[in-house]
Amino acid sequence: MQRIVVVFCIILISCASNCCAEGLGTLIELGRSQAEMHKQYAQETRSFEAVKRAIETGAIKKGMDKASILSKYGEPVVIVDDLDGKRVDWIYKPAESSFFEGVRATLFFTSEGVLDEAKLGE
Repeated sequence: MQRIVVVFCIILISCASNCCAEGLGTLIELGRSQAEMHKQYAQETRSFEAVKRAIETGAIKKGMDKASILSKYGEPVVIVDDLDGKRVDWIYKPAESSFFEGVRATLFFTSEGVLDEAKLGE
């Protein structure tokens, strides 16, 4: 009888440690993905701040092409193609702004990829 209890305890401990290990792996992966999310949010905010400064100082000007803006300021958070195909909007926003509320910088490009307008807005 005592032998059965010892074997049962060993099996129980073995199963419990596997459950904890699986849960721990999930928590570690979640922590990594959250760290990556925060890194992405920080990059979005840095890009927004750079574009905002450039609009305010006139460094971003009508007539610039997409490639030069992309290389200097990085990827926008959102790219929206107008339904008529005549303009493409690039939206930069800081992490604390949502897609519907908050400050953002919008760059409007022609279908040829030339900057037509840049504005800051809420």
